Amino acid sequence: VTDPVKQGEGVGAWVSYQVRTKSTHRRYVASFYKVVRRFRDFAWLHDKLVEKNKGFIVPPLPEKSAVQKYQMATEFIDQRRRALQVFVNRVACHPTLKDSKELETFLQADEEQWMLEIAKWQAETSAQHRPVSAAAQWFKNLHHSAQSLVSGRAEEIQEDPEYIKIRDYVNSLEAHLMEAHRQAARLMRKEADLGTALSEFATSAEALGKWDNEGPMRAAFDCLFSRAGEVAALSRARSEAMAVEFAAPLKEFARTIKAVQAAMADRTAALSAYSLAKSDLDLKKVRLAKLRGTPGLKEDKIAETERDVNEADQRLRNTKHGYETIRDDMREELNRFQKERAAEMTALLRDFALAQAHHTAEQAKAWGELLREVQQATAGNAI
Repeated sequence: VTDPVKQGEGVGAWVSYQVRTKSTHRRYVASFYKVVRRFRDFAWLHDKLVEKNKGFIVPPLPEKSAVQKYQMATEFIDQRRRALQVFVNRVACHPTLKDSKELETFLQADEEQWMLEIAKWQAETSAQHRPVSAAAQWFKNLHHSAQSLVSGRAEEIQEDPEYIKIRDYVNSLEAHLMEAHRQAARLMRKEADLGTALSEFATSAEALGKWDNEGPMRAAFDCLFSRAGEVAALSRARSEAMAVEFAAPLKEFARTIKAVQAAMADRTAALSAYSLAKSDLDLKKVRLAKLRGTPGLKEDKIAETERDVNEADQRLRNTKHGYETIRDDMREELNRFQKERAAEMTALLRDFALAQAHHTAEQAKAWGELLREVQQATAGNAI
């Protein structure tokens, strides 16, 4: 994801990106594609993958920010570009999502094909927000209400105990990751503030040295000005690198936890639908038994109830299959996620420690050079 270009002004402004793809995948006719996409188009890919891959962990998009979108600062645009690249790369590396028709369309559809897809998606999205009947609304809200059950205990008796442990771990991990990101951002700001303070100190040292004109302190203050400015530049550069190499990955980890919770909500919704279908079938069987035991009841009434029982039984079969499919997919998905994220977090912490050690060594080297220069200046003045 490269070459961000701002289009328009004010609240209607948006940014276009070039998405360049090199692939040897059998689904792609050519080995290289270059298309232009905007944030809305990445949202299309994300929403389609979520819709068609229940129980899978779909990589998250960066958050929307109305304020930053209005300002469209260069830093915000570049941060979003990097986050979108992480999103696309994670989708392309996912063992299931990489084979999706949606990713293929996103990466290679020309402008005309793409606009048709977006128009169709917008129409579907608009239709989903139209008023519906009370019964239909209940079913529509089933998934959303299940989100609140992800942390609850309602279905634990039917769930795998090992899965419940993982679910509880994921729910607690989100808060810890958000706090780690907050502290990383605080550390980044402190480093930037140190750079600013050192730069201002260097300027004051230079001004102080000028008052001595050609006196013995002039050379020492000139050295201090030079080395303090060097260390200030190191701190500013480290702060900028920390934002990209440490704070941003931590934030992406936290967003991914929400994606895991969304997949778990799919599983909870499927289990709830399965439980409801089972309860519905049991009630209909009881009703049928009562009707059969009622003397003089018309056969058509019994036949109608038998059809209801058969339909409820089919719904039970369907919901059971839906739940078991998600359950089995999630077993592999959570194993993959835990292994990959453990490796990534380990690498992130290792690289952070190495970068901090290198940064500290560079600072020590600069201050050591200052000490040597001041000692030389002092010795020269003594002679």
